[in-house]
Amino acid sequence: MFRWPLLLALLLSAARLAAADWWDAPWTKAHQRGPLTADETRAFLRELAQYVFDHHLKRDEQSPQRGMVYEYFNTKRAGQPDQWIQGEALDTMHDGAWFAAALVNAHRSTGDRYYRDLLTQWVLPFYLKMLNHSDELFSPEGNNAAPDAHKFDREHLLQKGEKGFVPYWWDDGASVSLEMAVKKRSQLNFMGRDDFAAKGEPNPQFKLRGYSHGSSNHLAQDLAIMLQLAWLMLQDSALPADKALAAEVAEAAKNLHQCRMNHHGHINGICAAHGLCNILPDELARATDGLSPKLWTPDNHYVNCLVNFKPGQRVSTPGFADDQEYLYYAGTARHGTLPRPLAFKLIYDAFTQPQLFRYYCDDWDVPPGLNRFDLHAYYFKDGKPEDYRSDRKGPSKGPRPAGSRFGPQNMVVAGWALQALKAEPGIWDSQAEADKQATRVAFDQFPLCGDFVDGDIVFNPIQFATGRVTLNSNRLLPNLIALLRTERTDFDLVFGAGVGANATGIKASGKFGESVLVSTLNGEMFTPKKAEVSRTDGVTRASVSLSRTVAKGQVPWANLVEHQLCTLILNGEQKPLHFASYERHVKLVLEHELGRGLRTWQALFKEQGYLPTGLGAGGMGGGYAWDDMSDAGGYAHLISAGAQWLLYLEGKRDWEIHGLPRR
Repeated sequence: MFRWPLLLALLLSAARLAAADWWDAPWTKAHQRGPLTADETRAFLRELAQYVFDHHLKRDEQSPQRGMVYEYFNTKRAGQPDQWIQGEALDTMHDGAWFAAALVNAHRSTGDRYYRDLLTQWVLPFYLKMLNHSDELFSPEGNNAAPDAHKFDREHLLQKGEKGFVPYWWDDGASVSLEMAVKKRSQLNFMGRDDFAAKGEPNPQFKLRGYSHGSSNHLAQDLAIMLQLAWLMLQDSALPADKALAAEVAEAAKNLHQCRMNHHGHINGICAAHGLCNILPDELARATDGLSPKLWTPDNHYVNCLVNFKPGQRVSTPGFADDQEYLYYAGTARHGTLPRPLAFKLIYDAFTQPQLFRYYCDDWDVPPGLNRFDLHAYYFKDGKPEDYRSDRKGPSKGPRPAGSRFGPQNMVVAGWALQALKAEPGIWDSQAEADKQATRVAFDQFPLCGDFVDGDIVFNPIQFATGRVTLNSNRLLPNLIALLRTERTDFDLVFGAGVGANATGIKASGKFGESVLVSTLNGEMFTPKKAEVSRTDGVTRASVSLSRTVAKGQVPWANLVEHQLCTLILNGEQKPLHFASYERHVKLVLEHELGRGLRTWQALFKEQGYLPTGLGAGGMGGGYAWDDMSDAGGYAHLISAGAQWLLYLEGKRDWEIHGLPRR
């Protein structure tokens, strides 16, 4: 007898499996249709903002939190008491601040009044209420948290009578606590006011009614960006209402700065916003020095993961691009423009940071604009990922998850980078050309969706007294190919990277008619991917192909990063090298990441109906799943990314359209 229930179970199991294979979904191939046009981008931005208004924004006119943007909207629980979920020390207030900043960017790039009205009538008044009246709204007295609750330190803990304090959460029962749901107990897990506990009322649905006693320097920096952009938009207006609102913003910037001085001390971006909004040159002078020579030196997660690491030490890949945004907004506030060293730093980071996720994805072509899930850590150790996508060590024995934070946020930085490359032609190449002694070696940029044409790659041979060597290394694929030509029948080739204790490299020795021997500089032998030696017409030709350290299964010998100085030795003669992609290729890669990345996220939004905070991220506890959560931060960063793409397409520059005072 045929077992229909069994068949149904199998079909349902297959459906779940198919759903889990999100990397095979049609949206992952959407970028092949090309980047978004300007009109498509404008339409996409409006859709994203409207979704936040419809599903994340608290619109209850009677609520003290009118205008608040919830971080997580549970798409599977719409209309239910737990449709909005808050982590007691997570990002609801952060997300709203990023969304407010995105509304300014969208208004500046499109001229659409919709974004300005959404900001000034909803989101901004909510934040100004807290920043300018926190001394009346919140008190550190009456902590109702569980006895084993997390205790806040000086940086985080609310002080009595202070203005400028924005708590991690503040609600009237419209959301639920993730921590309560996980622990199945109706007690706060972080210090705070709980109106249910204070009044002796039961709370079986784990609702949040009260406010947190905690905040952070990190949140304060996000708020500073919101205040800086809002003030710049409002302060030039002739309308009395805008003038009044600009004055409130300036007051909020002052209060935020004083609050952080109470809790920590001077903070780069907060000094910038306070100094700008209140015309205080001394405070602006504390902001990022965009002219600092240090900004020309590559220093980020990409460099630290691949070359600047300590043996045996875990190095995290980036989950955000917050630092780049803090640097940009503080630096442009201080200088009134984008200085060249800061511009180079932003270009370098936007271009290189996504490569780490691509090295992890050894069995999948990563769509542009996509990167790791911020709440799922990815680590490198000794120059390579601790595990690879093909190892399936993520949730439910699948790949590690992707998410809607870092990818879109890096796209914002890519937009500034593209504008900087257009404004400062030669800025990338200048760092390679400055060293007249070193031979430049360009990374091969293939393949990249047909963006490059035949003959676009230049290979520079390195000339020696006894022959010449041509090196080729792909930026995305972990390889190094050495092509050697010499009149000798034998050769000794040494490639070295790094200096001192971090020096690494290989030695390849060969002779016509014999095998090529390859070893690390410390003598560990290994087999190259390919090694051939031939001799015709009195010339020995050798081809040695090696996988770099970052490749799965390769012994540690060397990695290569952009603008890295290396050495090459042929038969005892040494030559310095400078590895760097050509600027025209950098531009194409960034256009690919931003323009086609917007296509990726547009397709995902249309297929899913929302932007998930995680893809393949698994459960978040309490019976909830990350993949079901619409993430307000993802919308915010994508809106800002789209705004930068529009400015780039129209030949405009973000640091100019905001009307920053030039210094």
